[in-house]
Amino acid sequence: MNMHQKESSFSTPLAPTVWEPSSAEEAVLLKYQYGADAAYIAGSTLLRTQWEGGLLNIPGHMIRLDTIPGLKGITDSEQHIHIGALTSLHECGTNRLIRSYAGICYTACRHIAAPAVRNQGTIGGNISSAVGDMIPALLVHDARLVWMDREHPAFEYEQELVDWLEQVRLGRRSLGAVLLGITIDKSKANTGFLDHNEEEYNRPPASFSGSSSWREVGFYRKVGRREAFTPSLVTVAFRALMNREGVLADVKIAAGGGAGLAMRLNGCEHLLEGKVYDPQYTATLAALVTEEWISYSDPFASESYRRQTAGNLLAAGLWETIYQEWERG
Repeated sequence: MNMHQKESSFSTPLAPTVWEPSSAEEAVLLKYQYGADAAYIAGSTLLRTQWEGGLLNIPGHMIRLDTIPGLKGITDSEQHIHIGALTSLHECGTNRLIRSYAGICYTACRHIAAPAVRNQGTIGGNISSAVGDMIPALLVHDARLVWMDREHPAFEYEQELVDWLEQVRLGRRSLGAVLLGITIDKSKANTGFLDHNEEEYNRPPASFSGSSSWREVGFYRKVGRREAFTPSLVTVAFRALMNREGVLADVKIAAGGGAGLAMRLNGCEHLLEGKVYDPQYTATLAALVTEEWISYSDPFASESYRRQTAGNLLAAGLWETIYQEWERG
């Protein structure tokens, strides 16, 4: 393991000590040793903006994760795909496995920040921030996180993303844990999903062959400010299975954005589960989102505005997606 003093562009009396662990185990032990005065870093696209904006103090110790082998890349097995935590957002947005089996995540990775940020920023960093724009997309894919944590009985373990977000919400997040990767199950249905905002999509090889056939539909939408390096105001994601009669099943809906935590909208999912989509659901869904989603106010947007925007994005996106599925036949 190497240690060196890194020249820093930050206005601090002393440059932080930069550690280069050769394994995740070493990284976790360093974090345990230095506690709150240490931070894991990789792409650091979000951390840098938080440090420079005064939202977070620059730590005395930076623990590099990009020196650890095995944390980059995308692999698959018979039942799931695994994304290394240090895989860049750009790679996630160009990978055929993610496109085929995690289509909403594929779309999200292509719409986060500018290309230069996507080249450097990692999916693990986006998640670890707890407010990244990838999180709603990962929620509708029932993503699981693989952690290493010195204080956990198993040391290395897997956890549902939705459960981890609840820990963050309750202030029970383990700050010493390092994210190793993300696991997403492969869909058992036809995985070609349609998002009308994408120039290309993974089209199914054939139309429905019978009433028991299902295919995946979904979309990802976000609204943000024009300034560079600012988080979105609102981010929403929708994913479901639909048969040729138009029945929706396994409905997943999530919303997030800004400095607020993303969450699954269970009431909205229940509204649509097992039903044939009807245009009258548009207004009902929009209203239910404004009731269910927990947001916040800041100088840029009120809580009511964020909720209304999320409701409109989901309702409009659902109508557009279903309409185009009907057109496809």
